[in-house]
Amino acid sequence: MVSRIVPLPMRFQPGPGKRWEFWGKLASLISALAMLATLGTVARAQTSAGASDASDAIHAASQAVVSDPVGQFVQDAWQAFQRGDPKPAQQALPRLRGNLLEPWVAYWAIQPALSTMTEADFDRFAQAYPHTYVLDRLRNDWLLELGKRQDWDDFARVESHFIMRDDPQVQCYALQREFETENRDTSAALLPLWTAQKYGGAGCNSAAKSLLAAGKISQHQLWMRLRRFFQDEQFQAALSFAPYLPTGAWAGINDAAKTPLRMVLDAARSRALPQGMQRQLLVLAMLRLGEQDPQQTMRLLLTRFTDLPPEERADIAYLAARSGALQLLPDAALWFSQARDMDPSYHPGNSTLEWMVRAALRVRDWALVEQASRDFEGSDAQRPDWTYWHAMAQRQLGHPIEAQALFAQIASPWSYYGQLATEALGMPISLPASLSPPRARAVEQQAERPGLRSALALFQLNIYSPAVREWNFTLRGLNSDQIHAAAQVACDQKVWLLCINTSERVKGGVDWSQRYAMPYRTAIAAAAKSTGVNEAFLYGLIRQESRFIAGIRSWAGANGLMQLMPATARWVARKIGMGDYTQDRIIDVGTNVTLGSAYLDMLLHRFGGSEAMAAAGYNAGPTRPARWRDMGLPMSPDVSGAIFAENIPIPETRDYVKHVLANATVYAALLTGQPQSLKSRLGEVGPAPLQQADAEPLP
Repeated sequence: MVSRIVPLPMRFQPGPGKRWEFWGKLASLISALAMLATLGTVARAQTSAGASDASDAIHAASQAVVSDPVGQFVQDAWQAFQRGDPKPAQQALPRLRGNLLEPWVAYWAIQPALSTMTEADFDRFAQAYPHTYVLDRLRNDWLLELGKRQDWDDFARVESHFIMRDDPQVQCYALQREFETENRDTSAALLPLWTAQKYGGAGCNSAAKSLLAAGKISQHQLWMRLRRFFQDEQFQAALSFAPYLPTGAWAGINDAAKTPLRMVLDAARSRALPQGMQRQLLVLAMLRLGEQDPQQTMRLLLTRFTDLPPEERADIAYLAARSGALQLLPDAALWFSQARDMDPSYHPGNSTLEWMVRAALRVRDWALVEQASRDFEGSDAQRPDWTYWHAMAQRQLGHPIEAQALFAQIASPWSYYGQLATEALGMPISLPASLSPPRARAVEQQAERPGLRSALALFQLNIYSPAVREWNFTLRGLNSDQIHAAAQVACDQKVWLLCINTSERVKGGVDWSQRYAMPYRTAIAAAAKSTGVNEAFLYGLIRQESRFIAGIRSWAGANGLMQLMPATARWVARKIGMGDYTQDRIIDVGTNVTLGSAYLDMLLHRFGGSEAMAAAGYNAGPTRPARWRDMGLPMSPDVSGAIFAENIPIPETRDYVKHVLANATVYAALLTGQPQSLKSRLGEVGPAPLQQADAEPLP
């Protein structure tokens, strides 16, 4: 198994754009001022050489920031912070006064002691590091702590300066503060926030309990929320709300979570349907049973519990059907249809509708695909994936004009469903002309932003997650041209993750050299030639695996461009006769790509050349796609690779396969200059040939 790299936080934070100011109002700013002077010289350079000069200056300035011993101090502080130890950061801080990364080390020094921090401590930090990302990061953390303490006066003062405003738990605490200090009924705003959080969360659960105690949230609304807790297997969260229910609720909720079958069978043997709280507990038990044994749950719903209210029967049936779909059970589509018949007016939620579409696709029930894809609510109704499948259903049901209009809405050459829609319209996937490179002066202006320089310095120290966060925060409010220029700053420094992700934000076209960068061309081309793996497929996979960060190591221990696990790398090295392989070579670009491409070639052979299955195996391990390929219907004919990919039950792997193949399609167009077909690349997927039963296991 090759996986795993934890996805880095790549979200761009909303909010008004502000020109960042350097925090330096302290006396010891020698190194920082020297850096600014260097960049000032760059800004006055001739435009024709400006971008190159700016790149060189950034590199030189960053080297000064991260050079030993400074860089080692910062790395030690970061590594200790990840363990919850602030001491190395506290010890390093006096030595880093005026350094570009001083605010980060100060944050790592104070954040682990949040529970004992005072308002004066926070104010001192805010005064020392104004207008920095780390101040708003600490502000977010501090608001959560103040909410936990119910310190509403300080909460209101700090929250008024909060910039990111993207933490739902802070939002929930803010609603609790408004209710408790301003006597405003905030239940209408809280309920959707609370329900949207799988765990509820400390802030949302706290606010809900405050409103429950005051009678602003009804018992019915609470029972509905407990159902969602059960669907998400958050039983401890459900138990924490037992005090707001009648006596005996705690024991009943606990039994429903731990022994649902016994509760359900006891109720089935009873002559009368339980009422009140006992019936609500029965529903919870059946929801739990629906996850564990969807087939038995559907049988009981259809034979014994026909007297349950239609809404409750439908809720249980939809959950059982979703569980069956996740397990690729052959009757899942039928169960969804039966759930719809139990209460046609019931809306099961978008996450359940997703699996209704997928189950219907497996059995080619296009009428059910059309019904489910039509029922999405909110922004999900406009998502390209469900628009595409709704269009496919319209086409299969004999409505070509409606289908064409829907395909036209989402057709594009650079996204998975956009590519599929383009081909559905009868057109090959061709790339439009690239945007012109950003102006040199525009690149210089972005290179002067302290937040971007700080992020690049962190990247040089292999401190990736904080770097991405600060970079994204600094991009707030920039227009498309400025974002294009900021992407070039990262590209020039060969920080490909920031280069690619930033370029994806550019509107009005694509700069192919940024968005689909092709670094390490010699090594990747050589690996493709030696193994026979398509070069575009290799590029598409590496772009998704590591964003071309050569030295990255995941939390699970996967390494390098192709995120190889050490055991897999050793096994492949033996198989291909790389006798001089040693563990320290795993992040060497040439070695990593040679081993990774050889392993990918083995997966392609194992799965009959299917790139969809090989990509799934690379991400989730080689045994899972072998189980998924039958799609729960071992006697059925092959299905399209698109239907196979859509039904992968692991969300990470499902998205991974789509991204890899869409990437590969673009890279193939760039490498060959010819139109491409994602549909051909996806191919067909079906049951394994019998001769593969004795194939050698892959790691």
